[in-house]
Parts: sequence; structure tokens; C-alpha cells
Amino acid sequence: MSDQGAVYLAFIEGELKAERERRSVYDARGQALVATSSALVTLLSGLAAVAKAGTTIRVPASSTAVLVAAIALFVCAAASGIVAGWNRHYALASFTTLNRMLNEHWTDDEVDARNNVATVHALTVRTLRRANAFKAACVSIGLVAQVLALTALGATVLIVIGVASS
Repeated sequence: MSDQGAVYLAFIEGELKAERERRSVYDARGQALVATSSALVTLLSGLAAVAKAGTTIRVPASSTAVLVAAIALFVCAAASGIVAGWNRHYALASFTTLNRMLNEHWTDDEVDARNNVATVHALTVRTLRRANAFKAACVSIGLVAQVLALTALGATVLIVIGVASS
């Protein structure tokens, strides 16, 4: 029995496993962006409704633009999370390839078989990395938007407190 290529195949299989786990992490982060940003937009919308209803809570005109920016940024963060969760195309062994392995290549020697499997895995890793890079970019954009939205929300609160205390 030959060990030729066994180390490479093990490495490529490890990379494939890591990319699949990475995809799951980005999907979870995207879902978290959607959940937190949507919840905060809902709360801010409720605050706006209360302020519009003419209750004793008054939102100063100077904070309106900052509040609108916060809502827009939270919506952007949620949208980034949704886009990050979209399933991106990545290559898998086609049915034709699988059938060839079972038929034409079934009697290949061990080294050739290992090479064929490693080649298919390497293609999957390459396309998964491309898809994961897109997901990572979306999550990063969403996180930046969320930080900016929280900053704008904090500024709004400071404006409201400053006006209320004067």
C-alpha cells in the first residue's frame, strides 16, 4: 500500500472542513445581524410613534436627522446580514464525476484515486473560499453599519438628554 499523496489529501480534507465550518459561522453572524438590527429598528420605530403621538416625550428636531441615520444604518446592517445568509454557489463533485468514480475509475490504483478525490476537494475548497469571502465582506459591512448606527443612536440619546435638562 502506497502512502503517496496521503498527506496532501488529509491537508485538503482539513481545508474543506474548515471552509464548511467558516461558512456556518458567517451564516450565524449574518442571522445575528438581522435579529439585532431588526429588533433595534422596531424599538426605534416605537419610539418615533410615541414621539409623534404627542405624549410628554419630545424628540428635539436637532436629533431627528441623527435618529433617521441610525434607523437607516440598522436597516443596512440587517440587509447585509440577509445577503450574507444567501447561499452562494460552490462546486461539488457532479453526479457525472461520482458515477465515473464508481464505474470507470473503480479499479484505479490507490494513488490515482487519492489524487482524483483531492482534485475534487480542492475545487470545492477554492469555490467555498470565494463564497465565504463574499459572506465575510457582507458581515463586515453589517457590523460596521451596526456600530455606526449605535453611535448615532447614542448621539440621539445625548441630544435628547441635553435638551431635556436645559
